Amino acid sequence: MADITAVLGLVGGLGAAAIGALGGSLLQRSKNRQDSAAIAMQRADAADERRRLTNELTLEIITSARTANRALLASLERFVQDAEAGRSVDTIRFDEQVGTLEADLVGALHRLAACETAIVPTESLTGEHRPFARVVADMIASTRKHLLEVTSGSSLDSLETDLRLARVTSTDLDTFLRAQTEVVVGRPLGFRLAIDEV
Repeated sequence: MADITAVLGLVGGLGAAAIGALGGSLLQRSKNRQDSAAIAMQRADAADERRRLTNELTLEIITSARTANRALLASLERFVQDAEAGRSVDTIRFDEQVGTLEADLVGALHRLAACETAIVPTESLTGEHRPFARVVADMIASTRKHLLEVTSGSSLDSLETDLRLARVTSTDLDTFLRAQTEVVVGRPLGFRLAIDEV
């Protein structure tokens, strides 16, 4: 009986040692899993924060592009109205004012491209499928040329055509920028944003 008690004691001791070793191992494995999960959550939080900041930056760029787009069109319209009214066109003022607005708009479009957003329209009222920056540059060059021709006595027809093209291009660009806003914001269909009203 003493032998059985000794054997049972030995088996019990070995069992307790095995359970202790296995339990410690399971506990360590559980701790490693918890640490891995915590690191993964920190990475997810950092990725979410990066995504939020990227979206915020993209929306700021879109806003500056829309603002420059509208200001550029308004400026072109004023210069054309001056020419139609028979006033002389100040080319230095045109170059400074329109050039600054063009630089703002093109700069915003290039920053938008750096945010991995396309800057070539997929659908266009003008039929243009070139980068907006190129279309805007060509439109401004043509308007400037025709403004100078009008000052020297040419017809206003080509200038009016340029203004129509500028309006359509501006509308195309604004539609595109609104669509980019919707992509960034990820709004559900059927909802309107304040940007839709501006």
